[in-house]
Amino acid sequence: MAETEDLARPRPLPLRFAGLAGGFWSGPTRWQAVALTGILFSLTAAEIALSVRFNTWLGGLFDVLDRRAAAELPAQCAVLAALVLGFGVQSGLHLTCRRALQLRWRRWLTDRLAGAWLRRAAPAESDPGAANVDGRIAEDIRIATEEAVELCGSLWQATLLLVVFGGLLWEISGSPTFHLFGRDVTVTGYLVWLALLYALVSGIAAFALGRPLVPATDRRQAAEAESRVALVHLRDSPPMARRGGMARLRPLFAMVGRTWDGQTRSMARLAGYNAGHGRVTTTFPILAGLPGYFQGVMSLGGLMQGAQAFQQLAAALTWPVTSMERVATWGASAERVLALQAALAGQERPLPAALPVPAE
Repeated sequence: MAETEDLARPRPLPLRFAGLAGGFWSGPTRWQAVALTGILFSLTAAEIALSVRFNTWLGGLFDVLDRRAAAELPAQCAVLAALVLGFGVQSGLHLTCRRALQLRWRRWLTDRLAGAWLRRAAPAESDPGAANVDGRIAEDIRIATEEAVELCGSLWQATLLLVVFGGLLWEISGSPTFHLFGRDVTVTGYLVWLALLYALVSGIAAFALGRPLVPATDRRQAAEAESRVALVHLRDSPPMARRGGMARLRPLFAMVGRTWDGQTRSMARLAGYNAGHGRVTTTFPILAGLPGYFQGVMSLGGLMQGAQAFQQLAAALTWPVTSMERVATWGASAERVLALQAALAGQERPLPAALPVPAE
């Protein structure tokens, strides 16, 4: 009985979408797919390396300012110029490679589904997965592939930030002593523990506020799709049939408006939280590092270096929350692409072969 329930339970959406679209990395296109993915991951690692060097430079700059060593400023400016150039080159290459991967993956998935659609009998319009076939192929495949690449890239970046800046912040934190409950307590790597606590609290709050965004986005995109289908049907109808078209379009656009307002409310709550959270994230690490600075465990440069590392680590830890809106957009489109694929797979009857032209 348990095995039957396991078989009936649907797989998570990422696994189902990978089953459909993951063939891009295993078929004839696997070499260009693997090459572009490897280059993209390497460029992200290069960005992290530049960020670590910038973090070190920031600490050195404030140490120079603390010593009032004006003679060292030209060297610091030269390092900054090199870092700015490096970030610029890396960003341009990363964008080019990312868009190349997105376009090729979209083309591969479009060829697969559009080819199946054109080779087989048209699915029944009553099938939910067959409605608005052109929109699913043109728009939902684009969103599903583009957002998947963006999400995987940002997850890889967050993982590297977590590993690299977690270790860096541990070294910077030192081991300051705190007087708690009448006794002295030495906490090694205390900024790392504070970053974990900060990310946990802020992540739970943002998740609670942003969770309604996922179904709200799905409802809005579904309403937009229905409105587009109605417009296409009216476009293809004879002029006499279009006279009552507004009576059909007004309720559909009213539904678009209601779902738009629902999505706006969810986005507003999350945006308001993120606005305040962003300001706190820039100041809290400095305040958190003051005990170590006042005790002489870290210099002024170390304080600023630790604050920047704290922000990077907190950003990595809160990736699931900050990416919630993008996950919602991807999930809604991925579900519709999978529904289309299921509808096409259910059409066993191929299109009839063309009849031979009789000889004259």
